[in-house]
Amino acid sequence: MNIVDNTNTLRNHFSLENRYKIGVLSILIVLLFAPVILKLINVWMNQEDYSHGFFVIPIAIFIVWAKRDKLLDLSIKPLWIGFPIVVGGVFAYLVSFLVRFHTLTYLSMVAILFGLALFFGGWQLTKTLLLPIFFLLFMFPIPTAYYILITNPLKMMITEISTHMIYLMGIPVYREGNLLFVATTSLEVAEACSGIRSLYSYLMLGFLFAFMSRKRLTKVILVASTFPLAILVNILRVSGTGILANYFGPEVAQGFFHEFAGFALFIFGFVALFLEYYFLDSRSPANPS
Repeated sequence: MNIVDNTNTLRNHFSLENRYKIGVLSILIVLLFAPVILKLINVWMNQEDYSHGFFVIPIAIFIVWAKRDKLLDLSIKPLWIGFPIVVGGVFAYLVSFLVRFHTLTYLSMVAILFGLALFFGGWQLTKTLLLPIFFLLFMFPIPTAYYILITNPLKMMITEISTHMIYLMGIPVYREGNLLFVATTSLEVAEACSGIRSLYSYLMLGFLFAFMSRKRLTKVILVASTFPLAILVNILRVSGTGILANYFGPEVAQGFFHEFAGFALFIFGFVALFLEYYFLDSRSPANPS
């Protein structure tokens, strides 16, 4: 007696006809999102705070690829609740795009992908894809009001701590707001040095390493540690710039060195997160995730 497994898994769902439908749907999604993606690419290229946006989609695709075996064996149970989510998301997307309400445009893109996963694959598939879908939020700029709300207190805190760090090195320094005055020049702690740039990109890396980790506690530590790490690297950046500017002049705080310092500290943060992931994840047996 032959026993035939009739379970409708995603692997069995990839017939030639279904691949054609999936391909057409993918093209329609790309065409729908293309105007916003092109605007985002311009933001990533011209605003250093969001240059990490270029990596978000490739990382999201990597996460889906890493889950491929699990995804292919999931049962497909489409949920009709996904259809009104898609329709509402498309409507919100079109209206917000026309009136230039960018935050709603970005959120509606994620809602459309969420609704499509529900409508075509059901809850089990959607739950498995939640991380890569919501990971896409990292490619969107922070709303201006929240950006200002976050950066201003961060600038003041980093300026205050950096003042003490420079003073501890035996350098006379005077602080006024987010300005630092040393003997040869004055330094402004601008938004780029507030920590928000590092925090946003480190959070992205923290979630990536958390996904790669096998243990729940390590996942939590990796994400949580991005906050103090972003503050630390920017304190080092501002303090180091102030110390070097005192000895070598104001040119240190401008041009190539200033930009290279930001890049070097990003690499430092990346290495720190990787080492944290490596040592925490390899020290004890994995917990079920």
